[in-house]
Amino acid sequence: MSTPSFDFMDFRLSTRCRGFTLLELLIVIAVLGVLLAIIVPSLASFRQKSILNTETQELVTVINRARLLSVSSKNDDQFGVHFDSSHVVLFQGSAYIIGDPANETHTFDSSLTLSSTVTGGGSNVVFEKVTGATSQNATTTLLVTSTTASSTVLVYPSGIVTIF
Repeated sequence: MSTPSFDFMDFRLSTRCRGFTLLELLIVIAVLGVLLAIIVPSLASFRQKSILNTETQELVTVINRARLLSVSSKNDDQFGVHFDSSHVVLFQGSAYIIGDPANETHTFDSSLTLSSTVTGGGSNVVFEKVTGATSQNATTTLLVTSTTASSTVLVYPSGIVTIF
């Protein structure tokens, strides 16, 4: 009984070394293009929402800090917040003074615009010492430019701040 012989050289020569065809490469590139077209806008939208949420929380923090400083009567004074289209300023005293070294400015991301309505006019909310109440309650809206995304922060007469 003879065993069949197997020649490895013949086997290697008989199989073809194959690569990818042009059609297969074009299909892969097309699929990747479709996936990128779906993912990129979603990432941009996620980034805008993330910036909006972060800056809204920062706005609430600045307002709450002014209220808490007034409640604690730091330096035996009251504190307030001045609203501008691109930033807010925490200030000491009953009125906002431009350039005061005690002012603390928070500038918003350039993709955001601040729109503020203060009861009684003006653009300042000042908190009373000890109580933290204010007579200038405010409605402040942060808008993401070139989109409809926004968030609204309300300051009630009691000084309480909420995100609406």
